[in-house]
Amino acid sequence: MGNDNSVTDVVIFSAEIGIIVSGQANLLSGIHCYNKATGFGGTGIYLKLPGLTQTRIVDSYLDYTGIVAEDPVQLTISNTFFLGDAFVKLKSINGVVNGVNIVDNMFSGSNKGIDIIQLDQNNGPFKTIEQVVVDRNNVKGMNLKGTIGSGVVEGNGTSWTLDFNPILIFPNLIKHVQYTFFPSGNMFVNHALRNVSNNKVLVESNVQVPARVFVSVDQGK
Repeated sequence: MGNDNSVTDVVIFSAEIGIIVSGQANLLSGIHCYNKATGFGGTGIYLKLPGLTQTRIVDSYLDYTGIVAEDPVQLTISNTFFLGDAFVKLKSINGVVNGVNIVDNMFSGSNKGIDIIQLDQNNGPFKTIEQVVVDRNNVKGMNLKGTIGSGVVEGNGTSWTLDFNPILIFPNLIKHVQYTFFPSGNMFVNHALRNVSNNKVLVESNVQVPARVFVSVDQGK
C-alpha cells in the first residue's frame, strides 16, 4: 500500500490475486504468477492506483492469469510472457490512460479469439488517451491488438477503405495517418485522405484507377 515497492524473483501460488499494488514508483521483476486463473476469476497483478500508477512490470511470467490496471498513468509492461489466454486489462475509473508502454511481450493462448489487450469501460469510456504505445508484441492463439497498425488494400475504382478495428485497441481513435498511393501503369491522379472515423481510413482519387494503397495508423501520438 506504500510507495517504492520492489518485488523480484518471486513465485506466487494459490491466491485469488497474486500482487495488488496501491502505491506508486514500483518495480515488479521476475514474477511468476501461478495463482488462480483468470478464467476462474483470478488476477495475477492488480494495479489499483488510478491516475498515478508509476509502475514497471518486466521480465515476468503470467501463468493463466493476467494484469489489471486502473486508469494507468506511467506504466510499462515489457519482456513478459503471458500463457493460457492471459491478457492485460485497462480499467477505466475516470477515463484516463497516459504514458503507457506495453511492448516486446509474448502471448500464448488456445485459439478462443481472446484479445491480448482489453478495455473495461463499465465506469465510463476512456476520454484522455495520451502517449500510449502498444506494439512489437507477438501472439500465438490469441488476437493481436495494439495502438499502431498497417495494411494494404488493392482495387480498381475511386475509393479505398481499410478497417483497422480488428487491430486497434481504442474505438474511433486515429491520431496519425500515413499512406502511399501506388497506381498501376503510367497514370498520374489526384488523391486525398478523406476520412478516419470509426477506425476506418478512406482514401479517394479523382478518377477511376487500378491502385494499391498502403496505410499506417497510430492511436498514441
